[in-house]
Amino acid sequence: MIDLNALAPWERYSRPFVRDLAFALACPPVLNAWVDHEPLMNTPTVVMHSAAFWQQQFAAYQSRLEMLDNTKAYRRLTRFLMSRPSPYRLGFHFEGLMHFWLTDGFDHGYHAYEVLAHNVQLFRDKQTVGELDYILHNHDTDEIEHWELAIKFFLGAPPYGFANWVGMNSRDNLKRKMTHMQSKQFGAVWIDVDFKESVKRVKIDKRVAVIKGRFCRPVSDTQFARPAWLTPNFPIHDWYDGNNKAQLATLNVRMLRRARYVEWFTRRSFYDDSVEWSAVTPLESGLYFEADRPLVIYRDKLNSNMRLIKSP
Repeated sequence: MIDLNALAPWERYSRPFVRDLAFALACPPVLNAWVDHEPLMNTPTVVMHSAAFWQQQFAAYQSRLEMLDNTKAYRRLTRFLMSRPSPYRLGFHFEGLMHFWLTDGFDHGYHAYEVLAHNVQLFRDKQTVGELDYILHNHDTDEIEHWELAIKFFLGAPPYGFANWVGMNSRDNLKRKMTHMQSKQFGAVWIDVDFKESVKRVKIDKRVAVIKGRFCRPVSDTQFARPAWLTPNFPIHDWYDGNNKAQLATLNVRMLRRARYVEWFTRRSFYDDSVEWSAVTPLESGLYFEADRPLVIYRDKLNSNMRLIKSP
């Protein structure tokens, strides 16, 4: 298995969107296996692809990534991503990267997943009640699969249960996201899709959660141990309390730079020359780079909220 903390396989690519696409594929899933947080609700079974599955997909697509990185084919990737709504929002960017891989990869024979529909709206009494990310036909198994995507950049705190991994918006946590996906988005059974100039009603055979991203553990926790449910090589970084002067004093401010928009995926080194490194003061919450090392500084209300979180 690739140790992403020691070697980032996307670093071999020079063009930013190709690096992001490589990250979207090579990054393992958050979980070793799906965990049902609402077992009494009798919701449909949800699965997650293994880290080995994503490693295989990345390896199979590498020749195409090389072409995108070194030829005019890059323009196709750029046009595809920029044509989507809100291309610089992290969630939409991740969806765009995966959508490109699904369609481009199927068209060129790199995988067996054909997109039948995406962003399928669900209605109840003529009111929109939800949206499904992707309805796919797996030509290897002849199954209809429903994939829901999520990219999460969460900060952790002891005791590191599912609810103790929280987003920059502290109302967002891993347990809440998983519960929402299973109870809301994965509840559909039959879906009407526009397929080859006709409407086709398909039955969902398999429901797949695709959750990737980066997690950060508190730098103060020198005894941090990965939870058993967390994929072993999932990327883990450090987060610093922006109100803790002792923690901030350990950083090399002269090598610290605030990340730009989609750099939460991969670093754009061409931004390094656009800042005065020694003038950067880590006053705002967000992602930073200390030279090549990504880290998060958070100074608002996350600490107090995390102390209120109970282990699930």
